Amino acid sequence: MAKTDFLVVEFKWIILLFLFVEVSGRNRYKKYIEPSFVQEPNNITVYKGQTAVLKCTVENLGPKTVVWRRMSPNIFLTIGEKMYAEIEEMSVDVTRLPKYDRVQTDLIIKHAQPSHSGLYECQISSTKIYNYIVQLNVLDTRPVFEPALTINGTVYVSKYSNINLTCNATGSLRAPEDIDWFHNGLKIRQNDPQWRHRTYIYKYQQEVPGRSLVSILTVERSEERDAGTYICRSSDKDTQSITVHVLNADKGVQKREHGSELGPKSNHQASRNSSPSSHVLDFVLYLATIAFVIVNR
Repeated sequence: MAKTDFLVVEFKWIILLFLFVEVSGRNRYKKYIEPSFVQEPNNITVYKGQTAVLKCTVENLGPKTVVWRRMSPNIFLTIGEKMYAEIEEMSVDVTRLPKYDRVQTDLIIKHAQPSHSGLYECQISSTKIYNYIVQLNVLDTRPVFEPALTINGTVYVSKYSNINLTCNATGSLRAPEDIDWFHNGLKIRQNDPQWRHRTYIYKYQQEVPGRSLVSILTVERSEERDAGTYICRSSDKDTQSITVHVLNADKGVQKREHGSELGPKSNHQASRNSSPSSHVLDFVLYLATIAFVIVNR
């Protein structure tokens, strides 16, 4: 074999050895990455008849398997993507997220009953113990709430300042579908000339799913005509009202300016009364009084 051919073969073996060391090193590195649980809600509360979803998300699961079991009584429920226990209302849903190297294994309980309440454990099949505990609470009866509607916000506002009003509508079982605003009996429409480009209505729910719908009415650069009674009405036909007063600061300024003008005028009159001509007249009256006294002495 020529020396050149021998060098080429030797170089190839060196490359193969290098690749082998690199790959084996990576495998050893991967082998030491331990799986870990991603924090999910671990205290779940549902009402009787609802569906309960117990989540368990694992990073770096590798070849291992996720297992769900009920802790009391001790019953294994799932292994990987299959049900181990034959319980009709329970199923398992597995979602793989390769981008984040995560596996989400959800235990689903349909038509949950109070008897399903208790502790559930998500395990990783391994010689080392990896577990994640979830508490499930199934309430027997759904609480009944009285519907409520409240309104609050700006009552006194200076002219050209903003009016901010908040209406909170709470339903007995669910949030109302909508809230409307009225001013002095007329529905506020943001495109009407009085409100255009300065009136905004925001709506959002406080909970998901929620029982309360909140609507915020903002009127920018308030004018005197914006004063009056504002009413919020929910789609459940409940209403609440608030009276807003727009204070005209210009009138107060004019009054102060008018009062300041009166002061100088009075001083001017006083100075006019104390002018030189008035002093001469006083002196003449004084001399006449003295002459009258001398003549009649």
